[in-house]
Amino acid sequence: MSKNARQQHDIKFESIQSHFTILNPSMNFAEDVHTVEVRRDPLLGDTSVYNPYLKDKARLFFSECDPEVVAKLAEESGKTCFLCGDGALKNTPRYPPSLIEDGRIQTGEAILFPNLFSVAEYHAVVSLSATHFLKLAEFTPELLGDGLTATQKFLNSVYGYDPSVAYAVACCNYLFPAGASLVHPHMQLLVTPIAYSYQGRLIDACRNYYHEKGSAYHVDLIEEERNRDERCIAQHGRWHWLAAFSPTGNNEIIAVHEEECDFGCLPNEDVRDLGFGISRILSFYESLGHLSFNYALFSVRKSDEKGFRCLLKIINRQNLYTNYRNDDYFLQKLLQSELIINLPEELAPQVRRYFEQE
Repeated sequence: MSKNARQQHDIKFESIQSHFTILNPSMNFAEDVHTVEVRRDPLLGDTSVYNPYLKDKARLFFSECDPEVVAKLAEESGKTCFLCGDGALKNTPRYPPSLIEDGRIQTGEAILFPNLFSVAEYHAVVSLSATHFLKLAEFTPELLGDGLTATQKFLNSVYGYDPSVAYAVACCNYLFPAGASLVHPHMQLLVTPIAYSYQGRLIDACRNYYHEKGSAYHVDLIEEERNRDERCIAQHGRWHWLAAFSPTGNNEIIAVHEEECDFGCLPNEDVRDLGFGISRILSFYESLGHLSFNYALFSVRKSDEKGFRCLLKIINRQNLYTNYRNDDYFLQKLLQSELIINLPEELAPQVRRYFEQE
């Protein structure tokens, strides 16, 4: 198809650049012109900020992972870890048989059980591995695929048990900079009758777009990004991987399922393909020297929700070193904007190579 024949979508990638001058002491107080770019997310309008000088500041203030600190954390936390070995089958609570017949769900090394400190009526934890500590490249497609399969089984059990639930988020915090309370690799699933704030905004915006345009926003986004060829990474199965134009976290990558809104409806092949993609992103993060990450997979129960698609967002977090500082501050927590360290257009071709290593 020629460029002229490509369908044009009303998706706006808005950015505004501002220039300002300072008298720089490192240049003997000569004039130094700086540029700040503010980007706006095409769907939600959320903003992110890019200043090329911040890359140098990031190197100065965000140190590399200290291998001694990492080794000590893994060793010390492993001494009292209740998930190590067969601990997940011995030391964790169980669901009542009316919800989960055997009390827990096991798929490969993945073991799903109730969260003792729930933030939802249905809040499950999945121990991903018998091994206590993993480097990011050690999160294999098999481990992640088994964990996602266990969460899908639980989601469908909840669907059969409680017709009021409609929203699900499968998420992961790895290590303390990402908010994890455990070092041991694990993920979580929250199933609720009311969407969490961000998920609700996503669904509402997709619904409005569908009513206005007659098409699904993320399907149009995939096509538009392919046309532009700036932030496309790969297609693996029915998942499309992109670098986010206006990211909500550091080095954010998104994955969009081309058809389904409901994670519970995906065939096993699609679940496994998602695990493969996450493993490739984590390997890429490790190549940058990172170790901590978050991801969230947003899902809506199968219904007339034609405008939404299963959406994964994954980001890396601050590195581990003595007295590390948090990577969220007023910009993120109070202004609800994000800082861009690496431009998405530079990020995408780097990540693409990891999908080519199948």
